[in-house]
Amino acid sequence: MILRTAASTESLTGPPVTYLLRPRFQAARNRYQRAPVATRWQRLLLAALAVAFAVGVFVFFYRVLLHFLTVPDFGPILTYKLLAMVLLTFLSVLLFSNLITALSTFFLAAELERFVAAPVPLRNLFHARFVETLLESSWMVFLFAVPAFLAYGLAHEAPLWFYLWAPLTLVPFAIVPAAVGVMLTAVLVNVFPARQARDLMVLAAIVAGAILYLSLRLLEPERLVRPEEFHNFAQYLVAMRTPTATYLPSTWAAEVVHGLAVGEVGHTPFWAALLLVTAAGSWLASARVTAALFRSGYSKSQEGRKARLTQQRLWTAALGLSLAPLPRVMRLWVGKDTRTFFRDASQWSQLILLLALVVVYVYNFRVLPLGGMPLVTFYFRNVISFLNILLAGFVVASVAQRFVFPAISLEGRAFWIAQTAPIDLRHLWWSKFWVSLVPLLVLGEVLILLTNHYLRVMPFMRWLAPLTMAALTVAIVAVSLAAGTRYPRFDADQASKIATSAGALISMILCMSVVGGVVVLQAWPTYVLFFSYLQDIPLDPGQWFSVVGSLVASALVVAGATFEAIRRGLRAMDEFSTRSASAALP
Repeated sequence: MILRTAASTESLTGPPVTYLLRPRFQAARNRYQRAPVATRWQRLLLAALAVAFAVGVFVFFYRVLLHFLTVPDFGPILTYKLLAMVLLTFLSVLLFSNLITALSTFFLAAELERFVAAPVPLRNLFHARFVETLLESSWMVFLFAVPAFLAYGLAHEAPLWFYLWAPLTLVPFAIVPAAVGVMLTAVLVNVFPARQARDLMVLAAIVAGAILYLSLRLLEPERLVRPEEFHNFAQYLVAMRTPTATYLPSTWAAEVVHGLAVGEVGHTPFWAALLLVTAAGSWLASARVTAALFRSGYSKSQEGRKARLTQQRLWTAALGLSLAPLPRVMRLWVGKDTRTFFRDASQWSQLILLLALVVVYVYNFRVLPLGGMPLVTFYFRNVISFLNILLAGFVVASVAQRFVFPAISLEGRAFWIAQTAPIDLRHLWWSKFWVSLVPLLVLGEVLILLTNHYLRVMPFMRWLAPLTMAALTVAIVAVSLAAGTRYPRFDADQASKIATSAGALISMILCMSVVGGVVVLQAWPTYVLFFSYLQDIPLDPGQWFSVVGSLVASALVVAGATFEAIRRGLRAMDEFSTRSASAALP
């Protein structure tokens, strides 16, 4: 009856899209106006922290780009390839994020029942939900991309109009994966009933992994170290500058940004028009597909779920045996979290996508031909290995915002049971910490160890990279969990909403600040030891002092961030234990 009512009113004009978006913005405004003074100061601090983080991203990219431009002949190629690699990473993250977010905003959100029953045309509802999906899934990419684009323009001494048009390139660039994600979600919801959400999310993860694999392979990174295929050095340079994955929006955006930065107006309008037309066409195509499939998909999304795996005796026995060495209270918490995790298909099915990400990530390093020009190849091996610490840290931090940050909030309104129980809430915090640390530590080490194995880097990088990644993973888990404890959202009905909250923004900024700070501090000792190893010249005492000092400073940054996060997280749990249940829940 609800769906028939919505269908019968579809011909009406209905409220404009801005009216459907207004409640969200009004709620945000009301929260700000009614917030106490302390909360307002916290939000101002958040804004200042976001600005500081953007400045840090800008400084980091600017220094890296300037260093690349000092490399004779290869400098402009390296900067362009770095831009293409960053945008390809953004495209993959946006596609995955939109797949997860669209499932919630279009089919599982609690307020959808009111919109579907109201006299709202389906096209207006689609555009409003599409804008919400786009904003929720793209804000983090914009936070990283805008300062990176500004750094790219300054490094290439771009004209003033570059700083206006280059950031605007992100809008159509973000629309394309959002439209693809919405279309895939609408199709998958209709193919699989919501009670079989496991199959739905498994297929979605496989599709996203396949697209990610295709994207990375189309980039053809092996061409960068295969100069023997070219007859002369000039042809090699031209081939390296030629766009490789010309069917990807990331390549179009890279061509537009690079063309605006260096003043190559020739083909820039073509790539810009291609990006704009594709964004508009994909939005309209997504609207048509969703309009045809929304009613049946929404009906199926209201069906219940069955917890099959966690009810099996073999599963229960295996879980009890694996948790036997833990203390009793922690064993109960870890067991409860494990069962809850595997009962929620929207949570555990993302592990399949992570597995696909690891396989593709490592495979592309494995197929890199390491012959050809020895010096060029050896240089690229170690540069890629060092930058891989930053990329792997970004991957681990992003995963932590999806899984670790919401860990406390996912207790929901039943958190009052833990508050009133005669147990120490610190056990709950530590159980969340260890359950999150183990898989993320495995993820980070696999990304680092396997890629370094296939790159055959110098001995110094073989032990520096995995040790750094292990320390960074501990810090990322501690910071994410502490931020999630400090900024809980017990009223959120979806984990994706928790991961896109203001607290998640703080957590991501803090995590990437730690990762970026460590990478910057380790850049100098890596540079010195690389050329010492390459030239077979021992370091003098002054160089040894600077190398050891930089490494000790990076270790102190990680240790300080970890212990401070643990202290603040445990203190927040102590504050919960002293509050009443009604005061603790919003």
